[in-house]
Amino acid sequence: MPAVRVLAVNWDLTAQGFVGDEFASAESFASFDAVVLDPGPLPELWLPWAELTPDGTPVVRPGRDFGLARALLNLFLARQKELEDLLFRGGGILVVRVRPAGEELLLQGDPPRRLDRYAFLPRASLVRGSHHLSLPQGLRFLPRRGKDVQVIASLHPLAPFLQRYASHGYEAVLTTALGAPLSAFGEVLAQNRVGDPLALDLPVGLGRILFVPAFPEAEGAEAGGLLRQALAALLSRPLPEVAPDWLPNYRLPGEEELQKAQEELAKEKERLARREEELAQVQREFDLLRALLFPRGREGLSQAAGAAFAKLGFSVEPGSSPVHLLLKGPEGEFLVRVALAPFGPVGPEEHRALLLELDRLRNEERREVRGLLLCLAEPERDPRRRGPQWTEAVERASRDHRFVLVAAYDLFRAAAQALAGADPNKIRRELFETEGPWRPRF
Repeated sequence: MPAVRVLAVNWDLTAQGFVGDEFASAESFASFDAVVLDPGPLPELWLPWAELTPDGTPVVRPGRDFGLARALLNLFLARQKELEDLLFRGGGILVVRVRPAGEELLLQGDPPRRLDRYAFLPRASLVRGSHHLSLPQGLRFLPRRGKDVQVIASLHPLAPFLQRYASHGYEAVLTTALGAPLSAFGEVLAQNRVGDPLALDLPVGLGRILFVPAFPEAEGAEAGGLLRQALAALLSRPLPEVAPDWLPNYRLPGEEELQKAQEELAKEKERLARREEELAQVQREFDLLRALLFPRGREGLSQAAGAAFAKLGFSVEPGSSPVHLLLKGPEGEFLVRVALAPFGPVGPEEHRALLLELDRLRNEERREVRGLLLCLAEPERDPRRRGPQWTEAVERASRDHRFVLVAAYDLFRAAAQALAGADPNKIRRELFETEGPWRPRF
């Protein structure tokens, strides 16, 4: 691994090549290959001495602050200039731990100035197509906490660090002031489940800024080692991320063959991605049938039942509510009601609801259909060890009203037999010939 000299500011990272220091006392940022910085403690530079306005804004009043306002401005401007040199002249890397921007400090004067945790970021104007992003004022760090970190750039050198600490969570998300997508300016490395960027590789000048989630407990030798590996890999790249338009015109012998091989690889990846999606769809169909054994609620059971009855050759239509299905087959029609009882057998209330819906179809739509009550009781238990799926009262009522009682496990077994090659016509006929509980004959 090439030698890399890294300055860790306000971040306890102990690994070979790391030099730890504080924001105010550290050597010039431009004298290192990379700077990793936690902006969280920065408000401690002013909060102990700031006053609070009636609305709670911390304020420093020049002339009454013993030079604090001037010292803060000089410090942040100096660090900002050092980072500009690091990125635009040295091709280095800045790693920033993403935390909420917090309350701004108001420096009264003419004109008044404001400082926050991110006032040290270098000044830059990034243009990508029709999008424009100004640093630092164009970035927003919005407070939002969670542990739903999704690493989407698995091949990026920083991915091992992000994957190792993803379960530790984040406390802020990245966005832009004018709504331009961050993906237009850099590579989003991680996001949450609703798509908010959490980690970003942002090319700036000849270098780059890496924004990473705060990741509580990402300290010490392990975190430092993972970051050092990522920084060494990125710094070993000879070309900057943003190069002049003319550079690709200077091609070398063998480069065309390499480009063709890359294009063939891209096509193969696309073919494999399509195949992967096809296999995933087949797996989803199997998972849907397994929901007869342990569904995601009553509607999940209804979806699984519809898929299973379709395997038996029924035409399945939605009923008047999510727990009702209409089945059509050569032998006739069924109205299905699905019943889920987490802690005991299905009771008479489900039987009554099925009768009411049958009466409605008969009286309002003039449709004569048979009733079928699909029951799943005690889904947490293994299907072979479950107790009765319905009460004795429900079983007696099913015989009295000539509708069919089906356990979800038995329907699962019937669908499995149909997938294995059994005749679905025979299974359907058995259903229509049954009054009361149905027991598959296989």
